[in-house]
Amino acid sequence: MTESLKLKLLKNAGWLFSAEVISKLLAYGVIVILSRTLGPEGLGQYSFIFYYVGLLGIFSDLGVSYYFMREVARDRSKADKLLPDVLGLKIVLALVNFVVIVVLTLFLPKPRWIKALILLVGAEAVLTWVSYVFVNLMYAHEVTKYEAIARTVERLWAFFVGGIVLYLYRSLSPFILALLIGYIIRELLRMKWGVRYVKNINIWFNPQIWLSILKKSYPFWLIGLFTMIYYRTDMVMLSLMRGDYETGIYRAAYTLIEVSLFVPSIVVSTMMPSIARLWEQDMKTLSALFKRSLQMLTVVGVFGLSGYFVFARLGIIIVFGEDFLASVPVLRILSFAIPFMFLNSLFGSFLNATGKELIFTKITGVTALLNVLLNYILILNYGAEGAAIATLCTQGLALILSALSVKNTFKQTTFK
Repeated sequence: MTESLKLKLLKNAGWLFSAEVISKLLAYGVIVILSRTLGPEGLGQYSFIFYYVGLLGIFSDLGVSYYFMREVARDRSKADKLLPDVLGLKIVLALVNFVVIVVLTLFLPKPRWIKALILLVGAEAVLTWVSYVFVNLMYAHEVTKYEAIARTVERLWAFFVGGIVLYLYRSLSPFILALLIGYIIRELLRMKWGVRYVKNINIWFNPQIWLSILKKSYPFWLIGLFTMIYYRTDMVMLSLMRGDYETGIYRAAYTLIEVSLFVPSIVVSTMMPSIARLWEQDMKTLSALFKRSLQMLTVVGVFGLSGYFVFARLGIIIVFGEDFLASVPVLRILSFAIPFMFLNSLFGSFLNATGKELIFTKITGVTALLNVLLNYILILNYGAEGAAIATLCTQGLALILSALSVKNTFKQTTFK
């Protein structure tokens, strides 16, 4: 691996690491304040609203943003040519997706005030979905510091302003309204900094070109769709099948697991553009980069498993309080999935960046469908613990299938 590449990766990782540490601490601070103020039921309602909107965001992208990032990472001169059509398409998709959310929410078996909050969160999500184009534009240029700053600003707002609102009103509705203002600030910052990497900002509405883009981007959409189903259905199904309390219990345990996921997130975000470029230019350097990342994520993942399992009870009591003791066995089950989650992030990023997205699409499709099936059976019988078991099983299967695919990809390249 060249020294210049090492320095660039370390610099990008440093920005994201700093932002992730600050953001995660503040984000989990917000969750802790919410949990201790409104209890498991309040946490369950909060989780349902955001996970529901996230799950229904299936038509907001269709893989366009990821395709755009990969193409610009390979050839930065494509940015000005692709961006106007990509922006036009993203705006249309985001608006269509909001209409889908509105229609489905009307029939949702939830109180009116929760439905109203869902619609507000969905309206803000339109801006979020469009802003991802600018985030991916920055990532394609291997620049992460601006996204790091935008995330940190939003988290500072959520912690301080959201925390004050929650303390004063002790109600979910004004708290979520405060969060949405922070989200809007974040999206505006993303757009402001993202436009620096193109000469002009234009928005074109050309359905013919959109079809051409979608033919190339749809595998990334399917991956995103299956991943969304995989990561969002457990919380939504828990809420609909077992109520807000069990949803809150599961969310508390999963929140602690999410703390560790910033590690693979940083590795993948900083490496993906380099993998895409090195795949075309320097296989030897790519192999060395991948091997070191694999070793690091494996070691950190095993340490994470051990720590979460041993200190599960202590962690739940310190962070959430004794009202959440039912989260302890859920956290211990989920801890075994940490190494799988770490490595799956790396393998998935590698397959997408090297043009093997159809293979990864099939893997995520199989595991997502299995996850939904297992969640239905296990949540029905075991509640939050059942959802944790479903997550562990499907993460394990995804690891086996992804590892075999990555191994075959390297073999095929060796024999070219």
